Amino acid sequence: MDNEANAKAPGKILWLGGYSVLERPNISFVTAVDAYVHANVKLVEGNKIVIEVPQLNANVSGTIDLNTGDLSVEVPKELVLLKTSVEVASRYAASKGAKLSGMRIKTQNDSAFSYTVTGGKVVKSGLGSSAAVTVASIAAVLKAYGISGLENDALHKLAQVAHSIATGKVGSGFDIAAASHGTILYNRYSPSIVKDFPATYQNADLQDLIKKPWDYKIEKFSLPNMFALTFANFLGEGMVTTTAVGSVSKFKEKDPLKYKELIYDINKENERAVMALRALNKGEDVSNNLEVFRDAFNKGRLLTKHLGVLSNVDIEDDDLTKLIEESASNGAFVAKLPGAGGRDSIAALSLNSEARRLVDFWKTRKGLGVIGIKIVNDGTISDMK
Repeated sequence: MDNEANAKAPGKILWLGGYSVLERPNISFVTAVDAYVHANVKLVEGNKIVIEVPQLNANVSGTIDLNTGDLSVEVPKELVLLKTSVEVASRYAASKGAKLSGMRIKTQNDSAFSYTVTGGKVVKSGLGSSAAVTVASIAAVLKAYGISGLENDALHKLAQVAHSIATGKVGSGFDIAAASHGTILYNRYSPSIVKDFPATYQNADLQDLIKKPWDYKIEKFSLPNMFALTFANFLGEGMVTTTAVGSVSKFKEKDPLKYKELIYDINKENERAVMALRALNKGEDVSNNLEVFRDAFNKGRLLTKHLGVLSNVDIEDDDLTKLIEESASNGAFVAKLPGAGGRDSIAALSLNSEARRLVDFWKTRKGLGVIGIKIVNDGTISDMK
């Protein structure tokens, strides 16, 4: 036996839908980028499983139940997500009739997913490595067993389930969707679909969950080719997404009416921005739709800043608002703090002729580290059909 499979899944940037995408059926726009998590799976005789992550100096081993796909392997907390992903994929493969075996799995992140700060500390750059490793590892396991990840959108759904089980979080799933499908418009699934799935499930439960229709909406979408991406990290700083979302949730409980009104207004601007992007992709009334896009993007961004103020969390503090405004005067067409916001990263879209000017400006700013990445349309890529 020597079945081997490779897969890679991209990182992401959430441009429209921060916080508002948590509420159905609000829209989000997320782009995939050319930074990947790579997974290699090699099936071997016997029931031994080895999980290797060289970047974490991690190499652990255990066993896999050849009937069910259950894993018996002790892992540090950094590998819980990877272990859960491999187990979910193996159990799904078993439910589809695959003959299970031992396995060696190795993952590797492209350098853009992290950077090194003073003292040699490695910090994540906010491009979604956890979603990408989930999708890449599941894709590689499925491919090694010859199981289709396309049928019933199995790869995407399995990744949503694995991420939820491992992290205890039920986010909107936009990052998993982008790692699976690439650059997309996304409306989330009903939270109960994953939340109600039992932690101690049977393989038949897993297959039933994947077979049944989910109510998310995913539409492949391209950024108009007049735009170029610039992306940078706030070196040595960051935003804890779970903490920020928790603060917003507390505000929602405290003042549900105000929360609902604000989320409605944010989504309305996001929808207006998407309509302008659609028109730009068709080449319709370019100058007018560029202005509509910028206006809607910025209004949605400032409404999200206000959500942070009401929630006592710095989604966009005043210093960062100033940086965004200065960026707009130095080559950015639009700029924002993507995802949950805060001092994690800053992303901008420039008209192609202006992109270099923005890069040069950001390089003059102390504490900003520009990362050279580009937007890509495709999601997970595997070397096996």
